[in-house]
Amino acid sequence: MVIATTLRVRGGPGARDAVWQSADMPADDRSPSRYSFVPGPADVVEVVSAEGVWLHTADGRRILDGAGGAFVGNIGWGRREVADAAAAAMTGGYVVPIWATPARLALVDRLVDRWLPDGFTQVFFTSGGSESTDSALRLARAYQVAKGRDARWRVAGRHPSYHGMTLGTIAVASHSHRQRGFEPMLIDFPKLPWDDADAAVAIIEHHADTLAGVIVEPITGAAGACLIASDDYWRAITDACRRHDILLIADEVMTGYGRTGLTWGHEQFPLEPDVLVGGKGLGGGYVPIGAVATRADIAEVLRTAGFMFFTFTGNDGACAAADKVLEILERESLVSRVAELGPQVEARLRSALGDHRHVVDIRGRGLFWGIELRCSRDAVVGAALARDLWVYPAGSGPVADAVMIAPPFVIDDDELDDLVARLTSALDAVR
Repeated sequence: MVIATTLRVRGGPGARDAVWQSADMPADDRSPSRYSFVPGPADVVEVVSAEGVWLHTADGRRILDGAGGAFVGNIGWGRREVADAAAAAMTGGYVVPIWATPARLALVDRLVDRWLPDGFTQVFFTSGGSESTDSALRLARAYQVAKGRDARWRVAGRHPSYHGMTLGTIAVASHSHRQRGFEPMLIDFPKLPWDDADAAVAIIEHHADTLAGVIVEPITGAAGACLIASDDYWRAITDACRRHDILLIADEVMTGYGRTGLTWGHEQFPLEPDVLVGGKGLGGGYVPIGAVATRADIAEVLRTAGFMFFTFTGNDGACAAADKVLEILERESLVSRVAELGPQVEARLRSALGDHRHVVDIRGRGLFWGIELRCSRDAVVGAALARDLWVYPAGSGPVADAVMIAPPFVIDDDELDDLVARLTSALDAVR
């Protein structure tokens, strides 16, 4: 038995030299690149275990996880108690999502009592961020239809932005790389500039009669590498939505559950959402789960129309694991720790990279930082991985190239120094 030819990377730090491996490789030496859905050359890391902020690979490497995977890691890796909580909840089997279970009720209660903003009492579970943001789009439309406003169907996004990988969320966002090729299938939703209050309000006013909602990232994530708008911008957006009863949706998939040093990213600004979208950090990287939350007065409008669930809405194992993740965050005061670490991370990054020839800007909050580049982000990610550091590639539109760092909240001082040193070395190696 043989498998397809694969590509491996060799050479010195940061090198991207291709080495073609014969297709006649025996079955017992099969490459992990067979995991790739798209056939062809691939250099796939096989991670076999993880602990704290470290990923351990099949070939003996120890990779510093500088991005919490895909911004999901908060309590750190290797927490057996999360697995135990999920296992205990999974013994009962599947329960139809419209029915309650102890695991579902416990997670709703913890979110409402300890995590969600005052007045946010209604929670709808999903399997992740894309499902959550897509559900929020449906919610905005259903809300307006239930109020007799059938003409209101559009949801305005921002430029640049990213909200997920369903066709609806790709369309409402503005991420050129992830829209490319799908343009004929995408609705042309209005786009607000990311930090021009007057222009943004003018667009909202122009489309007010057909706008069901406006969706925003409190701090722009993968599309903008932590672009931060002004307080005046957020006041203007909030006021305009209030005037026209347009639902203001905060996409907190990346910024929620303490990532910026506060419980929610929107709390950093005078931004007052009607709907919160969460994912990633809710499950801590251990289970696929997301959530949409809103106030009772908004949910009440949907009473006659209902709101369709997903097959795995409120999956018991995922709910129990998420409840344990939130419990750990509370017990170990990890959100407060992020708030304390934020200025230290900024100081380290600015000291090491503030004058670097490849760095345009450094920005962020808490443990959520973007480094805008004047070189290839892919080259930087590759050079970092060659140094056993994972950082996340970002950028679209006005931010062409960037990387992001967002390590687990348990990272210690020595590991922070190590992260910055490896990233600096990676940038130095890029031509």
